[in-house]
Amino acid sequence: MRKVIATIKNISEAYRLDSFEWDVPGDCPIEISSDILTGYKKNIFLKENLHLAIKADSTLATHYWVIQKWGGIGSFKKNERNDRKIVKFIDEIKDGKLTKSTFECISSLSKVASFLDPDHYVIYDSRAIYTLNWLLFNLENEAALFPQPNGRSSDLAKFDMQTIFRLSKKKISYRSYKNAYHDYCNIVKHLNEEVFGEGSKPYLLEMLLFMVAPRWTVGSIEKSVTVNIENVA
Repeated sequence: MRKVIATIKNISEAYRLDSFEWDVPGDCPIEISSDILTGYKKNIFLKENLHLAIKADSTLATHYWVIQKWGGIGSFKKNERNDRKIVKFIDEIKDGKLTKSTFECISSLSKVASFLDPDHYVIYDSRAIYTLNWLLFNLENEAALFPQPNGRSSDLAKFDMQTIFRLSKKKISYRSYKNAYHDYCNIVKHLNEEVFGEGSKPYLLEMLLFMVAPRWTVGSIEKSVTVNIENVA
C-alpha cells in the first residue's frame, strides 16, 4: 500500500479537508453551536456527537434524519420495511457480515453506522469507492476491488470505471457483499492513520475520498487512460 499511501498524502496536501462542504440541515437532532461556522467543522461535530441521539432513539427518527435529510436520500422512506432494514443492518455489522438485501442499501445504511460508531464505521459512498478503487487498481494492481453503488455524480458517470477495468484486460474481481463493507472500513482505518496520524478518526479519509472524486480522481483517469479505436471494416 506504499504507493496508495504516498498518493493520498499528496492529495491531502492539494485538497485541504477544511474546504470540505456538506450541508447540515437546520432541523438537526442535536444543537450545533453558532460559533461552529464551516460545513467541515459542523460535520466533524456531528460525527463526534450524534451517536448518543441515535442510540437513544427507539423511533428511528434520528436514523432517518441521517439518511434522508443529511444524506439527501429522500427515496428511503420511513415505513415498517425500512425500519426492519435499519435494525437488521445494525445487528449485521456487529456480526461482521452483511446479507445481500442489506448490502443493496449500503449507501443509505452505512450513513447510520458512520454516526453510530465513527471510530469503526465509515460511509460506503459511491464517490469514495470510485476513488479508492482507482487508487487500488492504478497503483497497487489490486485484484479484489469494492462493488460501487449507484451514484448521482454526472462527472463520475462520464468515466465508467468498470468499462475502464474491462478494457485494460487486467484480471480483477470484486469483494463479496458479505464482507465488502467491513473490509472497506478496515482499509480506510488503516490508510487514514497512515495519512492523518495514529489515533485520527477514519471519517477524515472517507471525507477526502468523497471530496476529490469529481476532481482529482476524474482528472487522474483522464491523464492515465487512452483508447485507440481501430477501423475493423
